[in-house]
Amino acid sequence: MSIVSSIPVLKGNGGTNLSALPEGLLLRSPYDELNIPGRAVARVRAEGGSVIVELRVPAGAAPAAHRIEGVNEAAAIAFADGVNSLLLEPEPDEEVDGASLVVLDTIKTRWYRGHMRRVKWFALGCLGAVVVLSVINGVAGTAVHVVGIVMVGVVAGLCLVAAWMGLGAWFHRRQVRKRGTKEFARPANVPGTFLYVDRAGMARTVSSFASGPYLEIVYDPEDPADVFTLKPGFFQRFDIWGGTFLLLCGLGGVAALVAITADAFGS
Repeated sequence: MSIVSSIPVLKGNGGTNLSALPEGLLLRSPYDELNIPGRAVARVRAEGGSVIVELRVPAGAAPAAHRIEGVNEAAAIAFADGVNSLLLEPEPDEEVDGASLVVLDTIKTRWYRGHMRRVKWFALGCLGAVVVLSVINGVAGTAVHVVGIVMVGVVAGLCLVAAWMGLGAWFHRRQVRKRGTKEFARPANVPGTFLYVDRAGMARTVSSFASGPYLEIVYDPEDPADVFTLKPGFFQRFDIWGGTFLLLCGLGGVAALVAITADAFGS
């Protein structure tokens, strides 16, 4: 299937979009990308504000499809007609399992999104603490105390937030490696990318600089996109080292804030 300039890019609900590429279709959301090769597509249907991409399946197999909703109806019809006109008919007696050809590339896992929300609220809490301490020191002490609180508080807050990010990521990887599902990933056509198949049969990607005929990985069975190599690399080990160092720096900053506040009340 080759690209045609007349085929529009469909924009749907929740930041999703569907586009035609030379090698097939790409269904994107804010968190992942679904690559659908042209060989896997049986046909594309437009139903009002929805577009359904039907996949080829072996005889007797259950139908398989992917959908995008909330698109412009005229654009949906143009997209379906354009893609269908480019689809090639399979060879006689050829059975294609389209679902096995689809590859899902996850950008942000559920754990990562939740982790970043917690980090954001923790950062806001640190900022609020600095503001409160600044007001307290401004009332009880002098301008020097306020400047000290702001400077030390900002640095300490940044250290604590970075420590939370690093140590939280390290602890999460440790839990997944301990309790997750082990699998072997094979090299993909893109350098640094490997493919693995989860329990549901979905092919997924994982990035690694490793070389060889396969890569040992482990993923969270409740969220198969949450995947790591079985053996941690240097940068993953750096999370525990750097996170611990930043945590100590942050706690030292907290002690300094307490000392500055005590001095303000004693002045």
